[in-house]
Amino acid sequence: MSFASKIDEWMKEVEERPESAATIVRLVVRRLRELSEQNEELLAENIALENGTRVEEYQKRIAHLEYQLDMFKRRFGVDESTLANLPTPEADASTLNLLIYNALGRILRVELDNATKEVGALKGEIVTDQEPPRLLTIPSNENLLLLFTSGRVETYLASDIPLTQIGGAWAWEEAALPNEPHAGEALACVIPFSHLPLADFFLQISRRGFAKKALSSLSESILHNHFLGKGAIHKSDQPFGLTLARKKDIAALVTYEGKTVALDVEDLSYTTEERLKLSANDYVIGAFILPPNSSLLCVTQNGKVIHRAGKDLEIPKSANSKGQALIPAGRLEQGTRFMGAVAVNDADRVAILDASGRINIYDAQAIMGSGSVPAEGWVLSVGLIQAEVKKRGAS
Repeated sequence: MSFASKIDEWMKEVEERPESAATIVRLVVRRLRELSEQNEELLAENIALENGTRVEEYQKRIAHLEYQLDMFKRRFGVDESTLANLPTPEADASTLNLLIYNALGRILRVELDNATKEVGALKGEIVTDQEPPRLLTIPSNENLLLLFTSGRVETYLASDIPLTQIGGAWAWEEAALPNEPHAGEALACVIPFSHLPLADFFLQISRRGFAKKALSSLSESILHNHFLGKGAIHKSDQPFGLTLARKKDIAALVTYEGKTVALDVEDLSYTTEERLKLSANDYVIGAFILPPNSSLLCVTQNGKVIHRAGKDLEIPKSANSKGQALIPAGRLEQGTRFMGAVAVNDADRVAILDASGRINIYDAQAIMGSGSVPAEGWVLSVGLIQAEVKKRGAS
């Protein structure tokens, strides 16, 4: 019934029962107020459309959706005619690449195959006061997100990083510099980014064990402004890890002194909070999603391998946990420390960078069985190489 028809009905009611006039007036006033508010909203909408601000907002949203679609198409090698039958991430057979990158923003890209054991070596001084180089395995057609310690983010195509000859010796001066760190910042991490449309959250972890999540629906604003935030509270802290996560995911943190904790992603806060209480000299060296039925594999500086079933990691009931200790107290006093940690399944492999600069690849199951990995000098970094034939989740 229209508002005009209601007025006619209410007028008859007043004529027949004058005592109801006050109630009728209140109803009319309330309805007029509602109509006035709606009119103001429509007026604001028209003004926005006329001056282009709303059109610009819609254009930004469309551009962001097209960007995500392009990521999918590039990642899985599909065109418009095959989008209806888009292959799953598990079905992708793209060539695997190993990225070696440092805090100065330099990135090397090497193509891998299942037979690769000796990847190559870094030249020059390897052990410095900078964070050791980090290792990341990705498909060759992956989209990358670079997170800097200032909280700045940039996107980049893996294929735009020149390939480096496998088995060679590489100098950092020869490596690509996709986006040079600004003054006062360093490259914190690089992550694969094509699965953004399938993710629910960005999950950030700091060096001091602080965590926060952000809705993936905010990605349009994040990418437009090139800023995600540091995910750290204290000046002495800085970003360490970033990953895309889903609601039911479990994340794991591992520290230099052997502490570990599992986190239910859905229970994490949207504000930065301490999730792992660390000693003054401890810091996070591994942060990742823990897939179902996977194992936690940790490597010490002298190549010893410690592993635990992922299901055995405890999810604390409250924040600020002290975590589980994976390095016995006696070994900790003797100087044993973790240099890297990853979540592995039986068919996975791991890449190891040692202090000589060499990068070699080992079967995860084999080194868990032997309890050690050969290395010249200290182990500096550990990277996961997921089995191409294994079915994995999007993050």
